Amino acid sequence: MAPSARRPASPRRRSPPSKSLRTRPPDLAESDLIVALTNGWGLKDVDLEHLPIGAGSHHWRCTDGKGTRHFVTVDDLDRKPFLGEHAAEVFEHLRSALETARTLRSDAELDFVVSPLDNVDGEVLTRVGTHYAVAFYPFLGDPQPFRKVLTGGERTALVDMLGRLHGSSPGVAATARVIVPSVPLREDLENALRDLDADWAGGPYSGPARSMVARNAGLIMQWLERFDELEAGVDMTAAKPVLTHGEPHSGNIVRSRDRFLLVDWDTAGLAPAERDLWMIGRGDPTLCELYRLRWRLDDLSWCVHELRSAHRQDEDSERAWRGLCSSIEREPFTRD
Repeated sequence: MAPSARRPASPRRRSPPSKSLRTRPPDLAESDLIVALTNGWGLKDVDLEHLPIGAGSHHWRCTDGKGTRHFVTVDDLDRKPFLGEHAAEVFEHLRSALETARTLRSDAELDFVVSPLDNVDGEVLTRVGTHYAVAFYPFLGDPQPFRKVLTGGERTALVDMLGRLHGSSPGVAATARVIVPSVPLREDLENALRDLDADWAGGPYSGPARSMVARNAGLIMQWLERFDELEAGVDMTAAKPVLTHGEPHSGNIVRSRDRFLLVDWDTAGLAPAERDLWMIGRGDPTLCELYRLRWRLDDLSWCVHELRSAHRQDEDSERAWRGLCSSIEREPFTRD
């Protein structure tokens, strides 16, 4: 069974290599990271503790010789298909997003925005090796788990934060790029739908993943067709673009003392407000449906890619398997 014809695709993005994000990257020595922190942010006597958390970046808790703690994020530029096709492009788009966060905090005075601390050159990012980028943050406590149901207080705070973000001055958007609704790994998902009669032999979850996708192939193709229908029917130029976060789910809300903060601004950009609002059930229903479906297909295609690729039985593959099941079976689909 093959996916139906669709509108011309956006430029092809290569599939990211499958690597664990919950273990130390094997091709990045912590000694090199310490050098980057020492030279980039003037730290001395750096001690690093790797944190096996999150889904999109590598993280460390950093303590300097004075006992001051910070949070270090290292992004693998080969694993950010939503930011571009190659490492140089991804680095520039990542820098643009984080510069936008910095501007929101400093110029727009949005104190809930957690932005990187500038390095000695006034930049938000430092390159390490051929395909890594380092950002340096204040330490706000241990990160929250993903897919945690929002509490009443968190939801109220999120509504307020998004209202302030979306209403920020147009001048703040100077560094932001326009984000169009797309599914970067759609081609991988469509290839998987075409390969259902073949064995998927990437690892222990490949067979179960093939069976799950095969049982739901018709439904998945309906989602792809509906996404194209919605995308074709929405006049994105008529929907006023605002600054959006892109992923304002529970895992990116941090409570610091008596207030809530938003972290992880690598997805920031100009888009209709519904890019954020669908998660809290507000906004134009058609746009919310478009962005909700985009999220479902994005999660689904990523998990299919991970489970068709070479993998072993570990926390990452287990998480990808749970994500695959959730992206297909969860109704109504949500990120929390």
